[in-house]
Amino acid sequence: MRSLIAAGEFFFDLIFYKLERLPRMGEELVTPNFTLVLGGGAATTAIVAARLGRRVQLATVLGDTSLDEYAIDELKKQKITPELIKRQSNSMGAITVAVSLPKDRFFLTYPGANVFLEKYLLSSSTRKKLAAGAHVHFALSPREWKPYAGLLQHLKSQGLSTSWDLGWHPEAVRRPGFRECYAALDIVFLNRIEALKFANEKTVEKAIRKLAMPGQVVVVKLGAEGAMALGPTGLLRSKGMGVKAIDTTGAGDAFNGGFLHAWLDGKNLRHCLRTGNICGALSTTKPGGSAAAPNETQLARFLRKLK
Repeated sequence: MRSLIAAGEFFFDLIFYKLERLPRMGEELVTPNFTLVLGGGAATTAIVAARLGRRVQLATVLGDTSLDEYAIDELKKQKITPELIKRQSNSMGAITVAVSLPKDRFFLTYPGANVFLEKYLLSSSTRKKLAAGAHVHFALSPREWKPYAGLLQHLKSQGLSTSWDLGWHPEAVRRPGFRECYAALDIVFLNRIEALKFANEKTVEKAIRKLAMPGQVVVVKLGAEGAMALGPTGLLRSKGMGVKAIDTTGAGDAFNGGFLHAWLDGKNLRHCLRTGNICGALSTTKPGGSAAAPNETQLARFLRKLK
């Protein structure tokens, strides 16, 4: 089985959900709808793929507090090995407070140990460790893209495949090194708004055709509507799975975990999209991106239902 390394930012997600309104200034609003989960794009993708039986490592930076020890223990329970997790002294893992309302949500974030992430990922020792994997998925927004172009080219020269969830950073196309990074990737993940903005187009189909480079797979996640992808076999669209959503935090990263698990098993693009859609949809049924992730048996059952 081909292994997956998820490299990127880590967050402790403190999630308040099912709130009907926000508290007024000076008011305390008490709610039982709260949970603490391990989050961030890399961690969510890693946990979802590991739950499906994939051999996964997480390359990130954590601090040295008791909360960080809790994260290590929880990751081990998910069978994610900690060898690629750097522990930064006198620091703690990043924290995001997510508040979900019926029609919107907001976030408040403390970056914590993530400020040390890029130095760690770009170090020569980490580069060697990443090259020992089979596929590296990146989930972070670098300050400078140029150093990552060299890292991606190195991984490619070692026979690894790579992917990146670009997130909401359309200004990146004007940054030095971005185009070189983009061209080196095997898979690019975007959501609908990101794809339209990156491509400067008004429809997803036009955007995805403009964004995909020869031999590359570009995936655009469409939320409840499913997902679309363009690869060497052409353009495909897969419908979403109807669920009662509670919290959408991390749903896109859960999709990535499912998609990459299927892709690393050599499944065709349609199967990868269906697997991603299932994992993304199920993730919204509980707070946090990975709490409702399926195992192999559950995934097989949902695949039979989702045509």
